[in-house]
Amino acid sequence: MAKLNLARRLDRLPHFEWWLWLGIFCLGLIGTLNHAPWRDEVNGWLIGRDSVDFADFWRNVRYEGHPLLWYGLLWLLNQLTPNLLAMQLFHLALAMAAIAIFLRYSPFLRWQKLIFSLGYLPFYEYLLISRNYALGLLGLFAFCALFPRRRQTYLPLAFCLAFMANSNAYALMISVCLAIALGAEWIWQKPLGVTLQAPWWDRLLSILFFAAAVALSVVVMVQPGDSTLHGGADQWILQWDWYRLGQALSRVWNGYITILVPSDRRPLDLGIFSIFSLILFTIWSLYFSDYPLILLFYWLGSGAILLFTYGRFLGAPRHFGSLYLVLIASYWLKFYLSPSPLLKEKVLSRAKQWSQKLVPYLFTLILICQLIGGLVGYGRDLLLPYSASRAVANYLVDQGLQEATLVGSNDFMASPIAAHLNRKIYYPESRALGSFVIFTAERQEVNQQQILQQIDQQLGLKLSPPIILILNTPLEVSQPGLSITPLAEFRHSFIQEEQYYLYQINRQN
Repeated sequence: MAKLNLARRLDRLPHFEWWLWLGIFCLGLIGTLNHAPWRDEVNGWLIGRDSVDFADFWRNVRYEGHPLLWYGLLWLLNQLTPNLLAMQLFHLALAMAAIAIFLRYSPFLRWQKLIFSLGYLPFYEYLLISRNYALGLLGLFAFCALFPRRRQTYLPLAFCLAFMANSNAYALMISVCLAIALGAEWIWQKPLGVTLQAPWWDRLLSILFFAAAVALSVVVMVQPGDSTLHGGADQWILQWDWYRLGQALSRVWNGYITILVPSDRRPLDLGIFSIFSLILFTIWSLYFSDYPLILLFYWLGSGAILLFTYGRFLGAPRHFGSLYLVLIASYWLKFYLSPSPLLKEKVLSRAKQWSQKLVPYLFTLILICQLIGGLVGYGRDLLLPYSASRAVANYLVDQGLQEATLVGSNDFMASPIAAHLNRKIYYPESRALGSFVIFTAERQEVNQQQILQQIDQQLGLKLSPPIILILNTPLEVSQPGLSITPLAEFRHSFIQEEQYYLYQINRQN
């Protein structure tokens, strides 16, 4: 009854989508200005800022393991300003463009649009945190909005798919699965009861354009042989492992429900939630079974992400949340199609009817769980800084130490401070001044004693006193000949690895 009353009230509101978008934008702007970027956000920005030229930028991006589009946009943005806030505001614009398309063109009910837009991915993970996933969301929603135009031309869809393919690895997989679904629809348009009129040259150009975009994405994502990021290029799991399978399958539940996540360290929990995941997947498959094209995409998209999860990277909510986006896109695209009798005799009719009755309630439950996750994530980011790096940078400026010699370790934990201060920091791992971090064999891990030894050796050479040492763990060792004075601690941070401890180091008299 409450949901019905809410739906009726929302239906009576004039210009509902516009006011909702404006409200989300205001909240997004507040959250963006408050958000303290962490290392994964700033590394791409620093590559664009401190690469010597475009050739150097290209070499550095190859070690990131991501497509080029986001990094290229950051490189262009850096030609205008070195201010890190520019990246955050640009990312906010991308996320709000995706939400605008969803609110304007999606066929969902108004209350569903409201709940989805305030959900974990569009309101928190892909809005406040400046990564390349907002690009994928924008491309996916643009594709869904333009899907009806495939009857006359595929070129707009090809552009959207190419855009997705070069945003991130998960969007690449989804784009390929959507392209396969489009091809299947063209081949079986008569059995499916659709009429497609795109001329041959339109289809050919679309295929070539998308194929070139996929090739570019793959070339950029394949890391050089000396990369050690996430285990390097050879770190794939190809053997059968029941425990790993449970971890991968449970990501369906994690991606849909998001607020009740099983621990990867408890095999029993993984087994239970893997079963729940299979039940969810089966229910939705039965629901989509009257729409073979949608069912094909749902299976392909979900299957590709799960295979990647098992074989390469278990990921975080921003990664396996792509399973949720596959579901949303499937549900959206279904509204453009008519039921097909193609699978009528191959699906249990009672089970299908049961799923038709259950899915509206299940979809509402999923949306509500996503809403809770989004509101909790947004509120937590307002109260608890995502990273303490901005607080460290502000402290150094307030104390007049922003121009002092800074030594930061671990390097990738200290890189956000280099971004906020718009300068380079000496990294003991690479024995040089730097900002962004490239994971190669030349980069060597160091312990605290080795850090102090480097400072002792380089003091007066590469390093001029006074030296401000920035660590993400308390200093527990000393070095003969060095005077070490604790300055401040910054432990108020959601990312525990980006809590910092500052020390001033001078030569003992």
